[in-house]
Amino acid sequence: MLVMPALITVISVAAAQTVPMGNVTQRQDGMKAMANAAKTINAMFRDSSPYDAKTFKAAAETVRALSGVALSALFEGPVTTPGSKASASIETERQQFDKLANDLGIYASALSVAADRNPDTLGPETRMQGSDTMIGGPLAKKIDATREAESMPAEHAFHLMLQTCTSCHARFRIETK
Repeated sequence: MLVMPALITVISVAAAQTVPMGNVTQRQDGMKAMANAAKTINAMFRDSSPYDAKTFKAAAETVRALSGVALSALFEGPVTTPGSKASASIETERQQFDKLANDLGIYASALSVAADRNPDTLGPETRMQGSDTMIGGPLAKKIDATREAESMPAEHAFHLMLQTCTSCHARFRIETK
């Protein structure tokens, strides 16, 4: 009769070490929502979609709400499970992951503020200038998102937001072939 308690213990330990499928689904749904929000903002910067401050702000707020602490919380504890593309390196490099999640929210917040400041059009002050192209690039000095995001043109904050997504995926996402 000792077999049954031992089996229950093994199953309980195994269950505690996996991520609930609902958590994976939440993460994936959140990533899809952020990608769609980024596409909406991108279309307005490219003028392939008319600028609408409310839509721009809603897209920025979607990213802001799904990033930072909210994003980090979805990756608490063991992060790998079947169906997930999350790398176990999230667990070992938690501080870097959390920083990227936080930076994502800071850039999205800057875009939300830009929508408030620009109710009618994305004017020249929201656009990147020639000197902005190297700020935050791979060869440039690293910026502090907390101090600098709201003082840069919105288009630059958008590009840095996308770069943050790319950096996080490159470091913490397992590519399936």
